[in-house]
Amino acid sequence: MSKTKRWVILLLTVIALALIGWNLTENDSDTVLTPTNNQEPTYRSQHTLTVVYDPTGKLSYKLVAEDVQHFTEDKTSWFTHPVLTTYDQDIQPTWSIRADKAKLTDDRMLYLYGNVEVNSLTTTSQLERITTDNAQVNLVTQDVSSDDEVTLYGSNFTSHGLKMRGNMREKSARLIDKVKTYYEIQNKQQNP
Repeated sequence: MSKTKRWVILLLTVIALALIGWNLTENDSDTVLTPTNNQEPTYRSQHTLTVVYDPTGKLSYKLVAEDVQHFTEDKTSWFTHPVLTTYDQDIQPTWSIRADKAKLTDDRMLYLYGNVEVNSLTTTSQLERITTDNAQVNLVTQDVSSDDEVTLYGSNFTSHGLKMRGNMREKSARLIDKVKTYYEIQNKQQNP
């Protein structure tokens, strides 16, 4: 074999190996997974209705929202203009809770942000409405709390305070700090 032939075969072999290596490198880069952006939601939905039942199969609560974003990494869901309706053991609606935004965590805590309003849907509750800027609701125990200024509206009274703890099942709320209450006294007409 001549020297020229050997050099041509060697050159063609080097070119072939280079092309094979380049081709393999290109294919490997296509299969490399790019890291996920934790700032982006795993999924997003609009105009949603979430219905949750207790272990016995009775309706516990339903949550309606204009927009929902779920983040798998930190196991949270964000809701825009949520409306939560809770139900009692007889499947009667008891409370309606609305806010500008809400965050639901994996431990079933609902954090409400902006223009929070809790309205009683029953006629038997002395507590009719609660308003505040931010609140937290435990969806399992139905405990509700706020560390912001809170106003309670009830049958013939209005109360203001800086912190509140309550329970929606018990239809109770307790203001903790700097409480001011105003009562409306009804005059009874006596028949002569």
